[in-house]
Amino acid sequence: MQVIEHMEEDQACLFGDVALSFFRPRILIVSTPNFEYNVVLQKSNPPAQEQEELDDKTLLQSCKFRNHDHKFEWTRAQFRQWASDLAARHNYKVEFSGVGGSAEVEPGYASQIAVFKRDWEVKDVVKHAEEHHYNIIWEWNSRKE
Repeated sequence: MQVIEHMEEDQACLFGDVALSFFRPRILIVSTPNFEYNVVLQKSNPPAQEQEELDDKTLLQSCKFRNHDHKFEWTRAQFRQWASDLAARHNYKVEFSGVGGSAEVEPGYASQIAVFKRDWEVKDVVKHAEEHHYNIIWEWNSRKE
């Protein structure tokens, strides 16, 4: 899903909790822009000063969001903190990756990705259904007995 940056930041946090606690997917992939990468994308439009004269902090502060509809864009540290906290609260493992750029070269990937994974067993589905008052109407057993 690449939608969180189009929500208000508090709604994006709520979205993560709702997705992992109520929908409980086995895998959830969330991607969002890496705000730090905007320096690279916006080099053709530097502030009034010459690009070479600006330090990294000033350059980052001068960057704009990538899209007029983005309500926020997180740095790598902010995204990792959000995803790690979310995974811990809902018993998921999370792995980080990205698209465009490189993790080994500053400022990292252009878009950052968190892959949330949950171990899945039928008993977990039954327990979740009971906790949320769902009626299981059919259960498929893939193992031949």
